[in-house]
Amino acid sequence: MLKNIFFFFLFFLCFETNAQTGFDYFKDYKPILEKVKDSGSNLAFTKLLARFKANDTTLTKYETLALLIGFTDQPEYRPYDDIDTEKDIFISNDNGNYEDASAEADSFLAAHPLSLRALKEKSYSLHQLKKADSSIYFLDLVHRIMLGMLFSGNGKTPETPIFALGLNDGERFIENMGMVVGNKGTGENKSHLYMEMVEGIGDDGDRQSMYFVIQHAKNKATGADKEDNNFKKGSKKNRKKDAKLKNKKEQDPSPKE
Repeated sequence: MLKNIFFFFLFFLCFETNAQTGFDYFKDYKPILEKVKDSGSNLAFTKLLARFKANDTTLTKYETLALLIGFTDQPEYRPYDDIDTEKDIFISNDNGNYEDASAEADSFLAAHPLSLRALKEKSYSLHQLKKADSSIYFLDLVHRIMLGMLFSGNGKTPETPIFALGLNDGERFIENMGMVVGNKGTGENKSHLYMEMVEGIGDDGDRQSMYFVIQHAKNKATGADKEDNNFKKGSKKNRKKDAKLKNKKEQDPSPKE
């Protein structure tokens, strides 16, 4: 599909490195979140978001990751509902309704400025509308978010997962690398962190499995974030919510070539 080719990034380099950043979701997520919630901190959410929107080239990968983490505490963060809206924007683009897709993306991004899928779809619609400069701006933001995600881990194993803001951002990440999404599933790693496994299939048929931690998204979708920051396993109520969440993800399959 032309869209996947247009949004191809040279992110294959991430597969060639085994270097780790030192970020540990289990240990670092809460401390970073507290810093982002502190209005007097250099990592304050509003400060980071303003720099992100300005496409500030001095914004570091760590700061971008902190911004993503900070958004999980915003009232607008509703990953369960966001899947549907993001999919609608994609469908508008896929049907050639680029003006509609651009307008829908604007409305969604006003409250969800870090949506990986909406930013990509906005860039693509502008590209199709021959608005190259604006298209590149949004593409740069997609690129910046992906670099922030990669800062959290290399995604090669369940113990070194990549932070993903949305429930399906792992699939979007794979597509943005110019690969086709293959097998996918969810589960926990040794630290009992909920994650998505996504298989990427390259042009040569090679398959690469990558792991994305989405514990925060699961907490928000199931309401566990209102209890504490750890999903409470075992209760009948939460098992039902978990099954509903899994079904929701399966309703949004990745587009095929």
